[in-house]
Amino acid sequence: MANWQQLNQKYQALQLREKRLVFFGSVVLVFWLLLIYLIEPAWQQQKQLTGQQQTLRLQQQQVQQQLELLQLQLAIDIEQPFRDDIASLTRQQAELAAQRQKQSSLFIGADQMLALLREILAKSQRLKLQSLSTSAAVPVVLAGQLADEAPLLYQHRTTLVVRGRYASVQQLLAELEQLPWLVQWQQLDYQVTDYPMADISLEFITVSENENFIQL
Repeated sequence: MANWQQLNQKYQALQLREKRLVFFGSVVLVFWLLLIYLIEPAWQQQKQLTGQQQTLRLQQQQVQQQLELLQLQLAIDIEQPFRDDIASLTRQQAELAAQRQKQSSLFIGADQMLALLREILAKSQRLKLQSLSTSAAVPVVLAGQLADEAPLLYQHRTTLVVRGRYASVQQLLAELEQLPWLVQWQQLDYQVTDYPMADISLEFITVSENENFIQL
């Protein structure tokens, strides 16, 4: 109490200007104390919350980027190359099937070939069959066919030896060329044995779907 009275007496003894300085200084001191004990903790808390919000915002952006990356990866179909390969092989198979079907009408089977030779020789009374032989079949590689794929067509060589006049052989060749199938004569060997009779060796090529063309 005595200290307070002493301070009061000293204050009363001050000039008006000094009293004002003391008053405003006291106000500033009180304000500063309020700032420290009341406002400062709230400001620090606000600053901390702002930092946390910034951190959460950055984390949210990172999560969003990861989500977009995952969505992009999901949008990329890893099976698409395999589907493309399957589609390409399917198209090749369809093209080969169409090519095969288109040309199948030109092929001649073994039974047809034997019947055809008998018919031609039967028509030509002036030709006598001496021998008939075939060579091993040769696979035909079609356009677009894979190297390891089983052959679809085979080329056959047939050697026909007949005896007769040359004019009769010419007629036989003309009939072969007019056939609707793929029959192409490759080699003609004409040997006179007893003029005007001769032995004529005729080699011609046919195409078939069967490896075993004619069983002799």
